[in-house]
Amino acid sequence: MYSRIVHLDNNATTRPVPEVVAAVIRTLKTDWANPSSAHGFGQNAARTVASSREQVARLLGVQAEQVVFTSGATEANEAVLRHHAKLCATLITSTAEHPAVAAYYFQHKPQLVRTVPLDESGRWRLDALETVLSSISGPKLIAFAWANGETGVLQDLAAIKAMAERYDAVCLVDASQAVGRVAFEADGAVYLTFSGHKLHGPKGVGVLVQPETVPPVEISVGGGQERGWRGGTLNVPGIAGLGVACELRKRELNGAIRDMARLRDLFESQVMSGIPNTRVNGADAQRVPNTSNLTVPGVDGMALVARLEARGILCSQVSACSSGQPEPSRTLLAMGLSRDDAYASLRIAVAVDTREDDIEFAAQAFVDEALFLRAMMGDLV
Repeated sequence: MYSRIVHLDNNATTRPVPEVVAAVIRTLKTDWANPSSAHGFGQNAARTVASSREQVARLLGVQAEQVVFTSGATEANEAVLRHHAKLCATLITSTAEHPAVAAYYFQHKPQLVRTVPLDESGRWRLDALETVLSSISGPKLIAFAWANGETGVLQDLAAIKAMAERYDAVCLVDASQAVGRVAFEADGAVYLTFSGHKLHGPKGVGVLVQPETVPPVEISVGGGQERGWRGGTLNVPGIAGLGVACELRKRELNGAIRDMARLRDLFESQVMSGIPNTRVNGADAQRVPNTSNLTVPGVDGMALVARLEARGILCSQVSACSSGQPEPSRTLLAMGLSRDDAYASLRIAVAVDTREDDIEFAAQAFVDEALFLRAMMGDLV
């Protein structure tokens, strides 16, 4: 159907790299036993899990004992939210947070939710956060995505953590869009979550990092696996693939960050030089190196996505978790964009397997199709 596929929707998911695919297949063949079994085959599988836990811990800069394997960031986030809801903690989140970060509270404890507005760059207004924190007594949980999946804008993690410490609050940080794209070492004072498929690992596996400073969260009951924190037979092939993905990114992190930033900047410069009045949302804030959210006034973003797909270029308007919704991006609206401009915005996200000729091809197609749609709109008006 397509003569060429250019995948620029890497914030929705990434392609598993060959080393990850090989690790999953090898584990399915050789470590098929239950890692909780006492016999030799089971212990071989247990050693694979232990090795993968070390690989994840090295990338994150935490102790292996803090790493709990989950089905993904959504499960991990929900467990932390549920745990703190039982403590009657007040949830503090933003006005445009990803559903996985706060949905449990909005469904079950809406009376305990306080929201913080974003500034025009898409970052939390820290003055508003401090006002909220100072007005609350009792337990408090601050929950946010470190890197916004639509704009790539990074929240000021250090400042938010420092404020949390001053007001005796706990932080839940969904780092799904930041892990492997930002050089960092996790702080032992926060819950940190991410999903493997954002990092060229398998789908259906993720991580919760348990803080060292607060009691651990029980994710699910069952047979006592994962030190009693998450019951159920471990997904050994997925865990093995995730471990390899983390090991590869740890080894190549600085080069990956540099290469992704160069390709993103190349795409932005070519599009902005080719389409008058194009804007990059969040450009004046620190962003992850792979993500660009562009507003092309006068263009229907959904139509542009469809026309690009017809040419083999995959991108999106909003998060894949909400892309079925006809409403404009809540993130962009919270940043002050009009509904028309939010509808006229697209996200592209490169990855380590994106090539420069992919970007040149996609940028030229983006310019051509956007100008065509703008001309059509002008003719209709």
